[in-house]
Amino acid sequence: MNKLLQLITRLGLGAGLILLAGCGFDDKPDPNIEQGPALHKVILQTDWYAQPEHAGFYYAQAAGYYADAGLDVEIRPGANMTGVPQLIATKRIQFALGTSDNMLMAASHGIPLVAVFPYFQHDPQCVMTHKSTGITELSQLDGRTVMISPGAGYVQYLQKTLGIRLQIVPLDYSLTRFLADPEFIQQCFLTNEPYYVEQQGIEASVIPMSTSGFDPYRLVYSNAEYVAENPDIVNAFIEASKKGWNSYMQTDGQVANQRISALNPQHTEDSMTWTKATMEKYRLIDGYAEEGEYFGRFERARVEEQISQLTALDMLDGTIELEKTFPLGFSE
Repeated sequence: MNKLLQLITRLGLGAGLILLAGCGFDDKPDPNIEQGPALHKVILQTDWYAQPEHAGFYYAQAAGYYADAGLDVEIRPGANMTGVPQLIATKRIQFALGTSDNMLMAASHGIPLVAVFPYFQHDPQCVMTHKSTGITELSQLDGRTVMISPGAGYVQYLQKTLGIRLQIVPLDYSLTRFLADPEFIQQCFLTNEPYYVEQQGIEASVIPMSTSGFDPYRLVYSNAEYVAENPDIVNAFIEASKKGWNSYMQTDGQVANQRISALNPQHTEDSMTWTKATMEKYRLIDGYAEEGEYFGRFERARVEEQISQLTALDMLDGTIELEKTFPLGFSE
């Protein structure tokens, strides 16, 4: 082989390739070497660009937990995508991230969606104000101008159920107006925008939307038929994902952070460390044990309350059959 490489060097690349082509080298597997079982390909569609709020899934991917479970998981990022439920319904993707209220609304329209497992016990949606305003409770937003998603379930709940009247500016995801106007109020994630505001020297206050009483899970959902026909794949995905989230929570998170920053360079080591600490502070992932919450748990009574809230807000188009929409059951 050494003599062959010396000859290739003397002849140049073109002649070398011809020589190699005639030497019988190919990339076909050796039939005498036992090959491992093929990994089953599935797609997980996220609800935003790669970010620490998805870290458990990236950890499972980077640490090989999915591969160990026999899965080849493509984590496909996206932002402001409205057609994901249809992609699930037509089985073009197998799993997607969302919130339990939005999934229930889509399911009520006849889209065959089912809950798989919650990766956040509490949604990080919040309202952010300048600390100088003195606003500390949602009730103090009454009559105020707020940049927020007009059609979101929690907005309808604030206005119609709690009677908190908002002068709504549609959310544009920019911090420009907030940074410029000390009276400006906007919706954001507990785990994201406040960090960047602090970097600009502005002291902000946040009020979690979950304190309103409207408290959806952030969850993985899938197609009802796919879940019924592929229990082994679904369970393998759940267990590997949970392992990824547990590892992320129990370590410094670097395994996930490295992959996230490679995909989305705006996330620095400092920002991701801050986000992880904020998720822990607000118990977003594992919830409050004293209230019977823990990571990966759906509570029947809580889901039933969400359905009642959405029904009262006239946001469901039909009846939700709980056992069909949550076919993997509840942790009682």
